[in-house]
Amino acid sequence: MKHKRLAAAVLAAVVVLAGCGSVSNSAAPAGSGAASQSAADTVVRTAQKDRITEQFTLEKTVRDEYGITQKLTIHVPQLECDSPDAAYLNYELAAMYAAEFRQYEDSPEIEPQQDEWCPQTYINWDAYWYGDCVSLVMFRYDGGSDPGYSRGWCFDFATEKQVSVTEMLQRMGLDPDAVQQQMLREAMQTFDRHMAQGGYYEGLRSGGNLASMRMNTLENNQLDDLCLLLPEPDRLVLRGGCSSTAGWGWRQLDVEIPLQAADPQPQTVLTDAYGSASVQLEGTQGTITLRRTPETAAWGTDYGIRLEQDRTYPILGIYNEYIDLCIGELGASFHPVVYLLTKDGVVEYVDVLHCLMFGNALVCQDPIYIANQGVALERSGREVNLRQEDGSVLELAPLTAEWNVQELPSEVTGAFNDMGDNQFDWMDVESGGYFQMGVQDNNIFYQGYAEYLGVVPEGMVLGIFTNETPDGIPGITFVAAMKYELHTNTLSLTILDGPNPFAEGKTQLQMIRCPDTWPQRVPLTAD
Repeated sequence: MKHKRLAAAVLAAVVVLAGCGSVSNSAAPAGSGAASQSAADTVVRTAQKDRITEQFTLEKTVRDEYGITQKLTIHVPQLECDSPDAAYLNYELAAMYAAEFRQYEDSPEIEPQQDEWCPQTYINWDAYWYGDCVSLVMFRYDGGSDPGYSRGWCFDFATEKQVSVTEMLQRMGLDPDAVQQQMLREAMQTFDRHMAQGGYYEGLRSGGNLASMRMNTLENNQLDDLCLLLPEPDRLVLRGGCSSTAGWGWRQLDVEIPLQAADPQPQTVLTDAYGSASVQLEGTQGTITLRRTPETAAWGTDYGIRLEQDRTYPILGIYNEYIDLCIGELGASFHPVVYLLTKDGVVEYVDVLHCLMFGNALVCQDPIYIANQGVALERSGREVNLRQEDGSVLELAPLTAEWNVQELPSEVTGAFNDMGDNQFDWMDVESGGYFQMGVQDNNIFYQGYAEYLGVVPEGMVLGIFTNETPDGIPGITFVAAMKYELHTNTLSLTILDGPNPFAEGKTQLQMIRCPDTWPQRVPLTAD
């Protein structure tokens, strides 16, 4: 069975779409009939086929060094081009998909014994053409219940250079930023839907694993990490995925991207107001407005939050499609919480006061998957209830308080160093939220706490509060998105609000995770 498809039909799209230096495929002259066009297509298909061959092919059943029988179906492509980019891509394909199986090239073919378990490995490829550009998609399946997985590369034979998915989209006349947003929304909606339906969240939330999975879903659906497919002349599909609790932890996701912009449809605008707070949501663009009144002025005394005038804040971290919203309260004082109901019936929320305690970034917390199967949000007194499909009513305030309490994700905990600009600055974060850092070449030490607020494309959002130092230096408060890169052992810290304590005036910072054997520099305290 061959998984390979040189999608020649895609070449018809070159006439409509602004391709990248296409192979000659001019329209047939009037009266030439279908036969002439068919001959031209044959020439194009032949040219395409000659540009990609196979550098490694292996189809046999073998017995490995451990005596285990394996069925191997391996096909690894090769670009027929002498450029450095092509040579590097061919080398990468060989290293990733062929190297581990070369030892079996001379192994004898065997016939499995009756009832003998025979694991299989299947590797093959597809080539999707857009003029002289090809999107090469590798697929690997290692047997069992886990799904296969794909990885893609794009190459332009006209320039003999590798191109990114972003560049391919631009050549097709698409807006990469708009496509990126669509991909992230589809991925997060799919992840949230599966979590709510499966009920897997109970063992994941307390340890920060749920936040890690949502962050991984965002991080691994960045455009240039996706596979680009053109299964038909007028169909573009981007292949990504979302985190899963099953198998090896990943679920493949294909998102179809319109090649022609549809007429813009009017967005439903959702609004609500309660006390000194109001909210407006149009699509995934939401804002929360707070008015300066006696109840918000009291925050200055109670929480150190000073609202000098009316202010409107954008809502960060919303990805779903919403059908209802409502504002209620949590706690004894004016503590507004904005609840949002997705089209799949799952509740999300923005704990306004909780976010404002760390600055001016209002972040949508992870969805409350327990609060699902909802059809409407209803305010009852000061609080908000969820009316479910079966007619039952669920109180949201207790669930919100429960959902707010969780350990920090493991990716953002530990000790990190910033060695840039000859400065020795560092940061320690514990899973329980205790926080300390040394800045200005390790001359000033801060201690405080950090709380998880949600996820945005830049990373997991932590609100950080520090106390006055023993030397009388005032504490600082800031909100930062943190994204950990396992392969490079680095943490990207992006300031969303407040000062950057490590590099004044800079928004982003790279920090290196320290070995676990390094001692704590200052004992952490609960104060």
